[in-house]
Amino acid sequence: MAILIKTICAGLALLLALPFSAPASAGENFQLVEQEIKAGLLYNFLKYTQWPQDRTNGTAVVCLLGGDPFDGHLQPMAGRTVNQHGIELRSVHTAREAEACSLLYVNASEKPDWPMLQRTLTGKSVLTVSDFDGFAQSGGMIEFTRIDKRIGVKINVDAVTAAHLTVQDRLLHLASTVHSLRAD
Repeated sequence: MAILIKTICAGLALLLALPFSAPASAGENFQLVEQEIKAGLLYNFLKYTQWPQDRTNGTAVVCLLGGDPFDGHLQPMAGRTVNQHGIELRSVHTAREAEACSLLYVNASEKPDWPMLQRTLTGKSVLTVSDFDGFAQSGGMIEFTRIDKRIGVKINVDAVTAAHLTVQDRLLHLASTVHSLRAD
């Protein structure tokens, strides 16, 4: 996994365009490759995002809400560093717990609860990530997408800005940018 993370760090653009190598009939292998790539991309999201000074305490807390869809592929990140911050992994179960996270991955199973969670996190410097359809347009910050057999990324620049976060241009150039849907 350490080699995978280093490879991902060196070639984020390549990974976003990387076709899955498993044939469509090998669904389990297809899912495994996708989980590994997404786990590596979460590391890059940490690497290419800046939090306000008062929010960083020497630890980048990566939280999973609704279980671990990465099948343990995030575990090698625990205890490593990114941008001189140690990485800590946590499972969270409530919006209150999620407020302490640097990066919060919202499992697709939590989609019905996302509006309430999103309201709780509004204005808080928590980078939110998920892969359910419409996440970015509904106020989430980073949404994994699939285009054919490739992983794509959408970034909601409105949500990132509202959370007082800065995403580096190298990540923005590799993603589609979207804006939050407005209820007018």
